[in-house]
Amino acid sequence: MNRLDDMVMLRCKYCGAPLDRKALESDSPYITCSSCGTSQQRMDAKAYLDQMMGQIQSWISKTIPGGFSMAQSENVDSVARFNIFNNNVRPRIETEYSEYRFATNSLLSNPLMTLPFTTDNSVVPTHTSAKAFEFNAKIKSIEALAVDESSKNIVVSAEEMASAYAMLINNTKLLHEDKPGRYILMANNFNEAYAAFRKIKGYGPAADRFRALAGICTGCEKLLNGDSMGSLSYFENGRAQLEKVKTAVNADLTLGIMYQAVEMEITQAKILSDLAAFMTKGVAKDPLQVLNTVKGIMSFNYPKAGKWGYLLGNKGRFNEVFDNLSKVLSAKAGGTLPIVLGPGDLLVPFWDVDLKYSFQSGAAWAKKSVEVTEDLLIPADFVVDMQCLNDPRSGLTDIFSIRPEKSILSGIKGTETSISGGEGIGRLSKTAAQNYPGTRKIAVPLSTEKEAKKLVSEYLAVCTSQDSKLKLSNPYVKSLIYIPCNIIGGRVEVSNGFGKLVPERVRRMDPSKMIII
Repeated sequence: MNRLDDMVMLRCKYCGAPLDRKALESDSPYITCSSCGTSQQRMDAKAYLDQMMGQIQSWISKTIPGGFSMAQSENVDSVARFNIFNNNVRPRIETEYSEYRFATNSLLSNPLMTLPFTTDNSVVPTHTSAKAFEFNAKIKSIEALAVDESSKNIVVSAEEMASAYAMLINNTKLLHEDKPGRYILMANNFNEAYAAFRKIKGYGPAADRFRALAGICTGCEKLLNGDSMGSLSYFENGRAQLEKVKTAVNADLTLGIMYQAVEMEITQAKILSDLAAFMTKGVAKDPLQVLNTVKGIMSFNYPKAGKWGYLLGNKGRFNEVFDNLSKVLSAKAGGTLPIVLGPGDLLVPFWDVDLKYSFQSGAAWAKKSVEVTEDLLIPADFVVDMQCLNDPRSGLTDIFSIRPEKSILSGIKGTETSISGGEGIGRLSKTAAQNYPGTRKIAVPLSTEKEAKKLVSEYLAVCTSQDSKLKLSNPYVKSLIYIPCNIIGGRVEVSNGFGKLVPERVRRMDPSKMIII
């Protein structure tokens, strides 16, 4: 059979991928691509193949001397084939291959996984998958001309890299859309990329990376179908394989560009392992509830740019978020949480922050420095409120908005003890103790300790710019505490211990949009 006819049977009209034999042997007039997941009529796939073959024939006719037929190439003297390949074909292949190799290496520098219920539009390939598959088909069409070892090596490398690159391009598209079954398709593509990269000299670590990611994708599909126990081994094995890849590429001049991407994929694998583990251990009676909670956490549109983009765009933050979710679920199953004394049917998490500052009091001979220690409380879901990120005063107990009553004379004499109004915040937070929440509902913390510290730092920057007397030390985030609140008229009402320092974030809380268990 002619090599061009044997090369493919049908092609997906959407991405250019070869359609698998099982789909081709079906009697159905419709075929689903196992690479991009789209369905099409068989006749459309055939029309696309005819179009592609026409383009390849045109490429061959422009590349090979007139009068030479690829259909009879195997009967042509090997010396003639050698000369045609090296004089006519090789220069064109090397030029295009260089372009595709550069684009592939660029793609390899990006994380190519995303967590369930999330999307990632950050990876933008240079080519379409159809163009990469077309280049792969061009190389296949002239394989018979490669008779020496050097020629065969470049043909295999170019052919396999184009195929792997096309599969990875399809996966970048799948990262854009959270749709059912995408992890099956991604696993298919990663497995194909693994098989292709294995045949390219120097790309073994890339092959191992994609074998690991194929396993992690399989685990994701199992997790989403409720098989948390079955998914756990896929996540743990995938993570272990990626750790080996990270070590292998650390000093690799070609594949060292993968290092940071692999690190991020390891972090994602850890998050998935932790998620599967606490679902498997039975800290929650209803795994579906856990998945829905996770979906809620992951579905918030956290800022990816600006001064908060670095922290909130980093998927590693979900390690801590899910760890706190695990503690909430454990408490619901009979464990404990640090709960503040007081009535209320809803436990709302707050970061308890220790803040030390000093200020100048007095005039002339009475001038002295006064040191003060205050507590700040930060609603632990402030990261989903853009107003808090833009105006840190609204995301915490704004102690500098209320000044203690004092006379002008006390300021002159230097008898001031504070220029902040912490009221009873410190007394309130000190009542937190480990207790069983009982039947009370619990709001899930959505921020991390590092994010809480940044909010305080932003707040202090605003305060010092408005009061030159203030000298501030670094804030210390002590812990998460849970404060009993009530839902009244669709709003969250905090205890009287806050006094006049109820954060604006609390006033803006909408219980229907909070993650509550």
